[in-house]
Amino acid sequence: MSVPYIFLRDDDIWTDDEIFLELSCFLKKLRLPVIYGIIPSRLEPRMRDILKRAKIDDPGLLDIVQHGFQHVNVAPPGKPKYEFGAGRSFYQQYQDIGDGFNIMQRSFGSSFTPAFMPPYHGFDAATLQAVEKLGFKVFSAGKKAVLSGKSFYDLPARVALNQYRPDGVALAFDSRMMVARCRQEMHGGGMIGLVYHHRAIKDAADMRAIKLFFRFLAQAQERRDARLFLFSQWIRWKEGHEKISA
Repeated sequence: MSVPYIFLRDDDIWTDDEIFLELSCFLKKLRLPVIYGIIPSRLEPRMRDILKRAKIDDPGLLDIVQHGFQHVNVAPPGKPKYEFGAGRSFYQQYQDIGDGFNIMQRSFGSSFTPAFMPPYHGFDAATLQAVEKLGFKVFSAGKKAVLSGKSFYDLPARVALNQYRPDGVALAFDSRMMVARCRQEMHGGGMIGLVYHHRAIKDAADMRAIKLFFRFLAQAQERRDARLFLFSQWIRWKEGHEKISA
């Protein structure tokens, strides 16, 4: 790869709130592709229909993927959060991930990209085995997944574009912080996974900050300093259906 390849994730999607609608329109205007992580058990019919129409109208600008099942924290108090992790058996994880997978398939059909992103970036070996068994093509957490002989593509998202208060409430970074974090990663080349939560945007200043950052990404892509891609494109590249281009 001659330039950094970047994917952009917006997690915790289930309802068509005003912030989502404003940002999705802005990203479309900039022609920036984004991966939407859907919480299957919470998905509202109106949001389903908005995303399906958007994928049909402009398939190269968004992916619709699975983000957990209920997005609930089941970790013991004081431990790192997870919906899927060491306190749950393979069967429990397989059942929940599979139920979510079925909802995604029924809701989106061929517009669903079979990628799985675990909430809170939490997972263990049983999670990976369930993902493998269910036939997902992409797994994306905060670190590489260690599983011998895995058949899915492992695309970690290490760069967070928001922070959290001690009580778990998401807060937006300012634009300078987001640009600095991205530029630092871009210097190293390779693949960069960026994660933001549009629900972290609380006011007009937060909205201005994220839009400034998106403009920075659009300019980097226009100058060919970076190439943004979708999981669906990665699958096509790897399976030989489409050539990787700068």
